[in-house]
Amino acid sequence: MDFRYTTEQELFRDTLRKFCAENIEPISREIDEKEDGIPDEIIKGLAAQGVFGLTIPEQYGGTAPEGEELTYANIAIHEIARAEMSMAVPVYTLLCIGWGLLIAKYGTEQLKQEVLPKVAAGDYFVGISTTEPGGGSDIANIQTSGEFKDGKIVINGEKVYISGVLEAYEQRDGGHITLVRTDPEAGHKGFTFVFIPAGLPGVTYTTFDDMGRMALSTGGFTYQDVEVPEYCILGEPNRGFYINMEGFNLARILVASACVGMAEKALEISREYVSQRTMFGKPLAKYEGISFEIAEDHGKLEQIKLYLQYAAWAADMTYKEPDFMTPRQLSRIVSICKMDAPILAADIARHTMMHHGAFGFTRDCPIERGLRGVMSYVVGAEGGHNIQKLIIAREYIGDVAVPYR
Repeated sequence: MDFRYTTEQELFRDTLRKFCAENIEPISREIDEKEDGIPDEIIKGLAAQGVFGLTIPEQYGGTAPEGEELTYANIAIHEIARAEMSMAVPVYTLLCIGWGLLIAKYGTEQLKQEVLPKVAAGDYFVGISTTEPGGGSDIANIQTSGEFKDGKIVINGEKVYISGVLEAYEQRDGGHITLVRTDPEAGHKGFTFVFIPAGLPGVTYTTFDDMGRMALSTGGFTYQDVEVPEYCILGEPNRGFYINMEGFNLARILVASACVGMAEKALEISREYVSQRTMFGKPLAKYEGISFEIAEDHGKLEQIKLYLQYAAWAADMTYKEPDFMTPRQLSRIVSICKMDAPILAADIARHTMMHHGAFGFTRDCPIERGLRGVMSYVVGAEGGHNIQKLIIAREYIGDVAVPYR
């Protein structure tokens, strides 16, 4: 068993860290204050580094290293989040490469030809649209409907708290993979996963005013008799629930990567500050109330980083060999990462702010951007904290621990 990254993976990490340090970190505050989205030069720069192609096969313009897609994606999102602590850029990126992988695996040839080359080039946004006004965690209760008619699927319903609304519809181009009910009598076995390109007739949208990730929009969609070509369906009709769950496993790995990357940078900032800032004639690091807290945070962060690397490897192995691990086995591993990483990142950001004293409460200190951004993944995005506990309990204790059974 080898816990080291390969020479190629280390080279990718070091090259990307240099790019992010030179091109993203110096304007990270401006990114958080932008109302018109992430600067095009950042997206194009990351595309030139091969980031948006990491989960896309070479024949569609991607750079996917076969069998190591999630391992490389984990590295990439970690490095981007270190540089852009508000989480807007890493989240934009992880959505494209995480859900782009679902299109690469389950999309029709026509859909892959139309979408994937543009994603790899940084010209196209791909998001996920499942949450509805009635709730987001209870996926099996989704009401948005799809009816097959004349070679199309006609969609009616409403989605809310969806990332990348303006990115797909105004700032660039793109679309969202959407879960719709196509067989009302079949329960969770009656859903279809369909990619809805932006701008189709019958789609209207709105945006919300979030507390963080300011350069990445959040909003909702209303679908009224939206006609989507059947070639935009991912996988088989009425199998969408299972593909959606697989997608969540991939996305949750990368969400945890973003949280860990932000937390790592925050802890480094704290380490530097307490080593230099003096109180009563000695550095803050001399006080065990601070140094022990940093030591504990560092220990917890190193553990989750290693387990996250394991989760990415397990996902890669399962992607290559579906029998390597069942979806539920992989869900347990991934949910441990998603359960712990956002909470730990929020704790580290809060501790770092306290170490900085009054300066930590100002917008001049970068930590507040990280705390605001990471809260999105504490409260719910890609599955809230307690939902991950339910998944882990189901797999460790058994179905008896699941309240809806």
